[in-house]
Amino acid sequence: MAVQILVSGLLIGCIYVLVAWGFTIVYNATGLINFAAGEFVMMGGVISAALNLTLGWSPIIAVPVAIIIVAVVAALIDWGCLQRARRQAHLTLVMLTIGLAIVLRGAMLFSTGKDFQFPPSFSDGEVPSIAGIHLPVQGAWILGTVLVVAIALWQLFARSWLGWSMRAAGENPRAALLMGISPSRVSTMAFAMAGAMGALAGALIAPLASANYTSGLFFGLKGFSAAILGGLGSPLGAVLGGLLLGVIENVAAGYVSSGWKDAIALGILILVLLVKPTGIFGGSSVKRV
Repeated sequence: MAVQILVSGLLIGCIYVLVAWGFTIVYNATGLINFAAGEFVMMGGVISAALNLTLGWSPIIAVPVAIIIVAVVAALIDWGCLQRARRQAHLTLVMLTIGLAIVLRGAMLFSTGKDFQFPPSFSDGEVPSIAGIHLPVQGAWILGTVLVVAIALWQLFARSWLGWSMRAAGENPRAALLMGISPSRVSTMAFAMAGAMGALAGALIAPLASANYTSGLFFGLKGFSAAILGGLGSPLGAVLGGLLLGVIENVAAGYVSSGWKDAIALGILILVLLVKPTGIFGGSSVKRV
């Protein structure tokens, strides 16, 4: 039973990892914390479920379409709203993302309704049990997808011009502009990637946990907590933070009480930050003034 609880915790932790990566990508490229990230998760789940259940589209078509829609919405949010207010105080931009999250939630309520949707798994069949450990077929999709995305992100940030441009624009926008890098374009691409990442997370978890317009706040808080726990701005930290948070929650639910799982997980988060405020993989930055 203990191993089964651990595996279930890793599955939900993988979803937190995807959301935390969305926070990390935007933060590294713009220095902004995007509190609309949770709504990208909600939109991915709700839109893919609606396309599947209402229009009869298979997940192979519905999920990519949902990802593209949310990525475009995220890019438009940055290009049409946040960039026009970029000269405002940082707190103003953060409040804008919170307001935009409320707008997105309302838009999904009016367009898809308030009912919970239960889309089927991406594929039929069962994963053979190993040593009594059961893994749902959708869980196999989650683990495989996160592994592929992790490799793709590592290649992007370590070896591609786009990854280098994002890091440069986030570190010093003016110097990046002098080197021929457009911080505004980098920002829009970062938001599009974060939207795609969140939508993918929402589509992956919907067959296991349902899809509803109210789920964005939950995933946003958990993804942000995972990013902070691992070290905001660290992709590796987002992985560790997300997996730890998922495992801690599941262990707390299995051995203490499901009503205490959130309190215990966030309590451990607070303790970690008291010892190391920058998170597990976060480092202190030195700036010349």
